[in-house]
Amino acid sequence: MNPVLCDFIAGSFGGACGLLVGHPMDTIKAWQQNSNYGMGSAMYNIIIRNNGLRGFYRGMYFPLLSNGALNSVVFAVYGSHLRYLQKHTRSDRLRKAYWRKHVFLAGSMAGLAQVFLACPIEVVKVRLQTLSFIGHPWACLKDIFRREGFSGIYRGITPMMFRDVLPYGVYMYVYEYMLEIEERLHRLSKERLTGVPIGGALQASLIATAGAVAGVASWMFIVPFDVVKTVMQAETDPSVHKSMMHCFRSMIKKHGWRSLFRGSLVIIARAAPVNSATFLGYEYCLEKCKHLLDEK
Repeated sequence: MNPVLCDFIAGSFGGACGLLVGHPMDTIKAWQQNSNYGMGSAMYNIIIRNNGLRGFYRGMYFPLLSNGALNSVVFAVYGSHLRYLQKHTRSDRLRKAYWRKHVFLAGSMAGLAQVFLACPIEVVKVRLQTLSFIGHPWACLKDIFRREGFSGIYRGITPMMFRDVLPYGVYMYVYEYMLEIEERLHRLSKERLTGVPIGGALQASLIATAGAVAGVASWMFIVPFDVVKTVMQAETDPSVHKSMMHCFRSMIKKHGWRSLFRGSLVIIARAAPVNSATFLGYEYCLEKCKHLLDEK
């Protein structure tokens, strides 16, 4: 099996795992950011307006189908770009010296690639989560295109660029760096190279820890961009937010600078379990793909 295909399949599986764990908290975050609610008020409104706990899973169907595809793109682009950079480095000494730099660049390229696919999905998800649209995800997508055109589908892409491109480089860098530390401490490097399965509790816990730390680190400094993205995408009137900076200024004027950090606690709390599940799913599936590749 082609290594890029392995990354693609494993990324898809890992993305689905992360979504199942994190969607309820993502719904709370969307309500907080769009309505400037506290966490308690956001949860209350989600339950009351959706007639029960199912409101926390509102809008999950569309990202469940698409999130796996997005993560498969992320990991496929990351893996192929990293292999390309390493292959075109002259010596083993330089490959080792440039490894972290290559990881960061490959991660940033993966973030850039997924933004163009993720933006329409994010717009639909936010509209469904905040009850800006009632109905099926595909009907929501068609309604946005009919009313707002192509620009409506890509509403909020600028803050998404700031949120995803360089932070994905940080995300992959921190993950690989954490694994390097843990492999030195627990001598896992040999196990990974020889294809020892991830079933061991120790190895799984280390991957989960590395994923959690990477997720938290990549989110710590980009919350305002995520808030602005959500506010722009939830708005159905294209004339309200003319640009990212216009949205920044209007939010600060209306709600104060603290509104730019709405949902921070949920984002940080969500980042750890979601990214643990994502990388556990990714590494587990990648291991299975490698076994199939070796058998052939």
